[in-house]
Amino acid sequence: MDTSTSPAPRAAAAGPLDADALLFDLDGTLIDSTRATEICWQEWSRQLGLGDHGEHPHGVPARDVVAARVEPERRAEALALIERLEVAQTEGIVVKDGVAALLASLPPERWAIVTSCTAELAAVRMQLTGIPAPAVLVTADSVSRGKPDPQGYLAAAAGLGVDPARTIVFEDAPAGVAAGNAAGARTVGITGTYDAGALAAPRIVATLAGTRVTAAPDGTGLQVVLPSA
Repeated sequence: MDTSTSPAPRAAAAGPLDADALLFDLDGTLIDSTRATEICWQEWSRQLGLGDHGEHPHGVPARDVVAARVEPERRAEALALIERLEVAQTEGIVVKDGVAALLASLPPERWAIVTSCTAELAAVRMQLTGIPAPAVLVTADSVSRGKPDPQGYLAAAAGLGVDPARTIVFEDAPAGVAAGNAAGARTVGITGTYDAGALAAPRIVATLAGTRVTAAPDGTGLQVVLPSA
């Protein structure tokens, strides 16, 4: 499947969105782990003798980053190393503004997390930041193709029993936005890790703080009001 879809048009209107479920990325969306991640990948590159890691492609599974930089015979070793480094990195990882209140307002069956972390790393970071375990958690271990492929978001929608087109995907990275778009979801880009110009999402916000979610007027689904961009 070609996941390099054309950028989604940006909606001019800022009205509420109706949805059956909300699907969240983890790193950069619900938690801030950007600096911690970059420190780990720089150390990884140093230990493997690869020199400067350069700009890290946030939102992409570690196995894909490793495959792009390491020869096949060393990939298992390299992947195990970055996993150890990231699991051990417990400083500089915090929940983002407004996230705790937003998640607490959602019915458990109406939201999921789709992350490029492994299950072990996701568990560590969620525990550190107090993010509750959702009813559906899709990790890098759960899918054969990571973002920008839509497999993770399609799996999350299926796990919640909803149509992907009736979901809203919240993402901070171009690969994640592309995955949400390719899944047929409505995407909301969150700036911080990348600027708005890098995020091909119909809606762009600077923060989830102030996002309001209520039951739809007809009693089914959710009505989501986003903060100003």
